[in-house]
Amino acid sequence: MAFNVLQALTARNVSRQAAKRVWSQWDYLVLDIETSGLDSKQDHIVSFGWVCIHNGVIDLDSARHIVLDSAEIGDNVGIHMITDADVRQQGKKQESVLRYLRQLLRERVLVMHHAPLELSFLKQAWQNETLPAFSASWLDTLAIERTKANRSQQPIQDGGFRLGACRERYGLPEYQGHDALTDALATAELLLAQIAYQGRDCRLQDLKQLGGGRVRFATR
Repeated sequence: MAFNVLQALTARNVSRQAAKRVWSQWDYLVLDIETSGLDSKQDHIVSFGWVCIHNGVIDLDSARHIVLDSAEIGDNVGIHMITDADVRQQGKKQESVLRYLRQLLRERVLVMHHAPLELSFLKQAWQNETLPAFSASWLDTLAIERTKANRSQQPIQDGGFRLGACRERYGLPEYQGHDALTDALATAELLLAQIAYQGRDCRLQDLKQLGGGRVRFATR
């Protein structure tokens, strides 16, 4: 019993110390997923793009764009910037990509733009591949922007929370093309701009209160 109490106190102390750490003391993996549609139950993942943020700086050496060998492109070439030849020559198995992603997320915070959609596809893919369960903290740059707008009572027009529109409000340039890696880089830059707006001494806990949480990936 005493040992269990000691474990609980230690865990609570670690949690408190983590809550005090400023945002730049954490590592982040900024992810974008291209899909065949918007329904994770019926549609599938086409490609992944991600880049890491370390010590408050985007690490371009970490940037990856991975096409799945199960991707069905067809008439969607113009949407995904991917061809059937890309799938045949470069396609990777979804299970191996997810295992690699799980390894990367062990010590990183997952960042997305419009997390509900991305997380729904990740959860469904996790179930389909029956991979070991794990949990990760996450941030949603769209949700952060929406909270900021609500707090300032700033009206946002329809489409104003899309990635390009959010970037424009911070004076960030528009990217040509929208493959998964380009959008991941664009989201990483948006996150850094949002943090600069909040103040560089803000904590991960503060960002999660604006738009974030914790998610569990499991087979059920």
